[in-house]
Amino acid sequence: MKLIIKNSIKILFFTLAITISSCDIDDIKPINKLTVENTVRDEASAQLVLNGVYSLGKTFDVSFFPLHLAAYGNEGIIKGGLSGDKGFNINDVPVNNGFLSKLYNGQYKIINLANFLIQELNAGKAIGISETRKAEIISEAKFQRAFAHFNLLRYFGEFYDLNSTYGVVLRVEFSDKLDANPRNTVSEVYNQIEEDLLYASVNGPVYIDHFYSGSLAAKALLAKVYLYERKFSEASDLADEVLNNDEGYVLETQYDGIFKKSFNSSEVIFAPHTGRDNEGKTNMDLVSRTTYSQILATLADEQVGTPTDGSLTGNGSGYDPRFKFAYATNTKGANSNGKYPFLNILTSQGNTLYHLRLAEIYLIKAEAEARKQGGDLSIALQNLNEIRNRAGVTEKDLSDKATLINDIRQEKLLELFFENGESWFDIVRYHTQGDLIASSVKPSLISVNQFVLPIPLDALIGNKTLIQNKGY
Repeated sequence: MKLIIKNSIKILFFTLAITISSCDIDDIKPINKLTVENTVRDEASAQLVLNGVYSLGKTFDVSFFPLHLAAYGNEGIIKGGLSGDKGFNINDVPVNNGFLSKLYNGQYKIINLANFLIQELNAGKAIGISETRKAEIISEAKFQRAFAHFNLLRYFGEFYDLNSTYGVVLRVEFSDKLDANPRNTVSEVYNQIEEDLLYASVNGPVYIDHFYSGSLAAKALLAKVYLYERKFSEASDLADEVLNNDEGYVLETQYDGIFKKSFNSSEVIFAPHTGRDNEGKTNMDLVSRTTYSQILATLADEQVGTPTDGSLTGNGSGYDPRFKFAYATNTKGANSNGKYPFLNILTSQGNTLYHLRLAEIYLIKAEAEARKQGGDLSIALQNLNEIRNRAGVTEKDLSDKATLINDIRQEKLLELFFENGESWFDIVRYHTQGDLIASSVKPSLISVNQFVLPIPLDALIGNKTLIQNKGY
C-alpha cells in the first residue's frame, strides 16, 4: 500500500471545498458545496480522501508550529521573520495574532475532512471494500481526528486540568453549514480522544509505512494522552506495549540517523510523507529563523566535560552530541539545525514533522512508571538511560523520585528539542503537578493564564457561544 502524495493536491482541489472555512473558525463552511453522493464510491476513492486528510497536516497553517512552541517554552528563540511570531518569545501572544486563526482553522479542517470520510464509510458508500480495510481507513481517520483535537486542546484549552470547563469545541460529525457550539469540557475532549484512539489501536493497520497512522501510532499517542490525564499505570502499560512491538520499530543506533532517514527511520512512529516536485513538504525549513535557548545550551554543556567547555566550531565539542549535531558548524546544514536538512525547493525531499518517535515513548514510560502508584523507580531509570546510552552521555544514577522525574523532563528537552513542542507542555504539566515553578525555567511565565493561548479573535466573532480563555 503506497501513498502517492502527488495525488493529494488534486484530491484536495475537489475533495474539499469542505476545508475552506467560514468566519466561524471551528465550523467549516465550504464555498462550493461538496457533492457527497459520489465522492466516496469505492476503496480507491476512500483512499484518495484519506490522502487528503494526511495532506492537510502539511499545510502552511499547521506544519511549522513546533517552532512557535519551542520559543513559547524553553527550547529556543524566534529570531524574527516567522509568520505569527509576535509574543511567543516572551509568552505574551495577542488575541489578534492572525496566525492563531490559521492554526485553529487548520486543525478543524483536518477534523472535518476526517469526519466526512468516517461518515461516508459508515454509510456504506465505498462499494466492494472489505470490512477489514474499511475499519482500517476509519481508524486512520479517527487517529487524525483525535490528534487534531489533542493539539487544539493543548494549544487553546486547559489540558492540564481535568475538571476545567475550558476545553475546546468537539467536532465528531461532518459539517457543511454554519453551526455555533460552545466549548466542551476538558474531560469531554479527552474522553473523545480516548474513544477514537482505542478504536484505532484495535482496528488500525499494521506493518505499514511510517507516514501512515496505524495501530502502533494510535497506541503511542494514547500512551501520551494517558500521561497528560495522569493515568500513569495505563500510560506505563501502553508504552511497554509500543516499546515491545513486533513491527520492527527500534531506536536508531546513531541519533543523526533519525534525521537522515526522515519518515523512514526505524524509530519514527508517525511523520508525514514529503518528497520532490509536488509530493508535498512541511515548512520546517523555517527553523532557520530560530536558534537555541541559553537554557538548552547550558543543559547540553553540562552533559559532557565541564559546564563551560562547549564549542560549536567544526564538528563541535564539550556538548551533548544531540545538541552539537543540530548546531555545530559542520553539521547544522542549510537551515541552521541538523534535524531539518532540506531546503523548501521543488527538487528537495523536504522536511517532515516528527510527531511520534520511539525515543519519546521510552521517556513516557520512564515518567509514567516513576509517577504511578507503586511504580518501580529502577525501571523508570532504565528507560531514561536507554536514551542517554544511545546519545553517548553518562547514565543517570537513582537518588530520589523527585530528582528522577526532573531528569526525565530535562532528557526530553535534550532529545526532542524543536520537534513537537513537548518541552513546553512538560513545563505546564510539571508546574501543575507541583514538580517545578514555571518561572524558574522561563522567567516570562508569570501567570497560569499563559499556559494556554488565546482563542483567536476571528473565532470569537464567528461563534458567539465561545468563551475566551482567562487573562485575555
